[in-house]
Amino acid sequence: MTQALHDRLPPNGSVREPPYRSIMELSSDERAELDEKLGGAQNYNPVILRELARKDRKYLAPLIMAILSAEFRGIDFFGRFVVDMQSYNVPWHMTLAFARQTFDESRHTQLNMDLLEHLGSEVGEYPDIILGPQRDEIPEEELDPAVLMARINVALEGFALTSFEATRELAEEIGEDLVEHCHDYNMADEVTHVAIGDYWLTRLCEEQPWRKERAQAVQEEFDKMMAMVRDMALNYAGSSASGSTNGETSEGNTTAKPSAG
Repeated sequence: MTQALHDRLPPNGSVREPPYRSIMELSSDERAELDEKLGGAQNYNPVILRELARKDRKYLAPLIMAILSAEFRGIDFFGRFVVDMQSYNVPWHMTLAFARQTFDESRHTQLNMDLLEHLGSEVGEYPDIILGPQRDEIPEEELDPAVLMARINVALEGFALTSFEATRELAEEIGEDLVEHCHDYNMADEVTHVAIGDYWLTRLCEEQPWRKERAQAVQEEFDKMMAMVRDMALNYAGSSASGSTNGETSEGNTTAKPSAG
């Protein structure tokens, strides 16, 4: 008898060339090089990098790599989700929706890799921002489809939507037409991804009401966590800018305004 697909594919079997590498895995020399490029490794955060890129375009490449790092993880997650859904008796059209998202994440990855090249960089120059635990580190109860959709499609993809919009607005502001075009395109996909999550989460909770309370709690927890991370980054970016320019940007007498996302 043929094994089910999820039995034939190990949960953490995804690989990339060059391999994933977080800041924690950098050597002391590599960490010093990153500090020199970014003015400190603490600046390797999409919110902070967007603010820095308003004054210096050299920060666009690490910003795109930070976004690209999450897109690679999106391929890993949604691809694995499609495989694992065979075990949870979900509607076939829901599985097809996540197969479509896997394709979208692959397309976003290709666009951002091309943007990196356009900006004079490549995958591997900057480390990865690794989001979340590996598949086999997630408790079984957290793998419930409703919980995953609440956390990933509704909360995380909603955060990605605002992040892409902020990046598109930044690119428009500084005249980076290719970055603006690509993130306008990516943003349109994220609208669909959030809609997919909303639709199927509602459907699952209608059929199995016990899922609704758990899904809402997970979404609220994630939203609070991301809001805290965003606020910390914005506060840091604001204090850093005022400390170095006395409230003025290097391009004029206009105080930099933090973007949403």
